[in-house]
Amino acid sequence: MQGYHQEPHFAQRTRPSGRPSGELQPGVTQFMNGVYAWMAVGIAVTAGVAWGLSQSMEAIQMIYGTPLRWVVFLGPLAMAWFLPARMPSMDRGVALAVFVVFAALMGAATAYVPLVYTGFSILGVFVATVGMFAATALFGFVTKKDLTGVGQFLLMAIVGAIIGSLVNVFFIQSAGMSMIISVVVAVAAAGLTAYHTQAIKQLYLMHGGGSNLAVIGALALYVDFINLFLSLLRLFGSSRD
Repeated sequence: MQGYHQEPHFAQRTRPSGRPSGELQPGVTQFMNGVYAWMAVGIAVTAGVAWGLSQSMEAIQMIYGTPLRWVVFLGPLAMAWFLPARMPSMDRGVALAVFVVFAALMGAATAYVPLVYTGFSILGVFVATVGMFAATALFGFVTKKDLTGVGQFLLMAIVGAIIGSLVNVFFIQSAGMSMIISVVVAVAAAGLTAYHTQAIKQLYLMHGGGSNLAVIGALALYVDFINLFLSLLRLFGSSRD
């Protein structure tokens, strides 16, 4: 299945701090760096779990050859959908722990990657993903254009890609359709990176960093990064076959 949907709805779920945005302006870069740092922690956890599990054929068989696969594959999707609504009311430590658990589940779900693709192509696609992510995040940070409308359209594209992916996996099983879905997810993920970056920045300027905004933002950007990476890997990765 291609693409994970996650929509934080930051504006409705962040409590105002009572501070004017002018007092928050100098700290916005530092705050965003913290968001990216937590996102990087999530990516590191995912990569470590995926690589570690890929070294054990017993673990791979347990993940993909038993009913546990439904937990591994549907668990992250369900968490990505429902977590943003719960995180604002969680203690910060709990929110961070849940984020790490989510990243670990994603690692289990993607443990096949080191077995299917060559290490060189994984590294190359990862570097390309970092470059694309950085460019779109920078655009979202500096642009004055309101990206809300674009973001909502791209979120619908991700949902459509998930539905199309399910239909393809269970009924059509078309390699061509899989490639088209990967292109859609890659474009949508890149655009959502800019949208989410702008949304996180603006909400910090309006409300401060309360209600676990940094963790929620890290989760949103983490999902964008993973979607972008996996889509580019499907499009450009070199198979071990």
